[in-house]
Amino acid sequence: MDVAHANAARGGLEEWGLDVDMRNQGQAMKLRAGSKALIREINVALVLDVVRAQEPVARAVIAAATGLSPATVTGITHQLLQSGLLTETTEADVRRGTGGRPARLLRLGRNAVFAAGVRLAASEAVVVLVDLGGDVVDTHRETLDSTDPARATAAIARGVVKVAASRPMAELLGVGVAVTGIVDHSGVVRHSGSLGWEDVPLRQLLRAGLDAPVVISSYVDSLASGELLFDARLEARDVIVFSVGASLGASVVVQGRIHRGFDGAAGGFAHWRASSASGDRRPCHCGAVDCIETWSSGWGIEREFERLGMTAATAPAEVRHDVYAAAADRLGVAMANACKMFGPERVLVTFTSEADREMLAEHTERVFAEEFAHEIAPAPAFDLTSAEDAAIGRGVACVVLGQMFRADLSLDSAFEPRQAAR
Repeated sequence: MDVAHANAARGGLEEWGLDVDMRNQGQAMKLRAGSKALIREINVALVLDVVRAQEPVARAVIAAATGLSPATVTGITHQLLQSGLLTETTEADVRRGTGGRPARLLRLGRNAVFAAGVRLAASEAVVVLVDLGGDVVDTHRETLDSTDPARATAAIARGVVKVAASRPMAELLGVGVAVTGIVDHSGVVRHSGSLGWEDVPLRQLLRAGLDAPVVISSYVDSLASGELLFDARLEARDVIVFSVGASLGASVVVQGRIHRGFDGAAGGFAHWRASSASGDRRPCHCGAVDCIETWSSGWGIEREFERLGMTAATAPAEVRHDVYAAAADRLGVAMANACKMFGPERVLVTFTSEADREMLAEHTERVFAEEFAHEIAPAPAFDLTSAEDAAIGRGVACVVLGQMFRADLSLDSAFEPRQAAR
């Protein structure tokens, strides 16, 4: 990203006290505690968030939704318009009221800032560039010849440079990378069976090749983040998002926010134990046996066909049916048990490209429903969907974008502190 162009894109942001470099404690704003700038920056986030949720929206609506005075809203939106973070509707789109001047409506700007999102898999890194409104504007694929962390991070850096070059006049807010497995708050991939990684400091490795803030997330948290930021149906809702693909994952959403747990390991669904009446004990890549991962993930299903001396493509129809039925049985029961514990109003099950949705979805949903046959409370709504590779990259880019819409003063941040990024 051209430094001069990036600085130009910032325009009046620094004057206004808004710093789109999010490396300071992981926040979209460069917060200065105890100062007027802190209050102003919180107000900027409030304004942007209302526009995100309700665009196109009038200034009067923003004032009513945020509790800010009309004068304050006018001042903030003026600066955001100058910086390109907001745009104003054309005369043809003006909404006229009952009297007085017609209100000009505001939308998020689509050309000033972008976030890069990466879906890292064993064979490739899919890199997308996402604008402030959550739309994918460019996609690039980098083939991986190895899952060696150094080679993988080099491929990610190449991909990010290529997609960022398509918008040389814009500011790159940051880079999000989604991986399968368990990721902690410091950006270390504690375990990823599909990549064969243990305790890989992915964020630290990427800092050496990227001049941008970096966030690391799991596939399922990335998918949940994309849904939460730009789907009003999930706002302030209690939801569990499950991902089914090469690996399994779960994201617990409480009142519209992802619950990440004490060390970032919340939602470790893949390594719940699955009972086996036949005594068939399946070793997992985590070192345990009979994890749900060994039965119901793409990795586990592939290993089972290998044990039988065949593949999913060569297996007789009856054997193929039995393998997938066993996978769906355990998946449906485990999902139901998770819901009985957390009590969500909705379940979203997303099948990634590595999963055979046709073989798993219907059976899993039926088993899930049967688990609630004798419950007093009804089963939560159960939605099935498929996620293209770019959807996961978009989701983790939304983790980056999300920092623009809230001034989070907590220490629980997905981004590295500024001093660690130097």
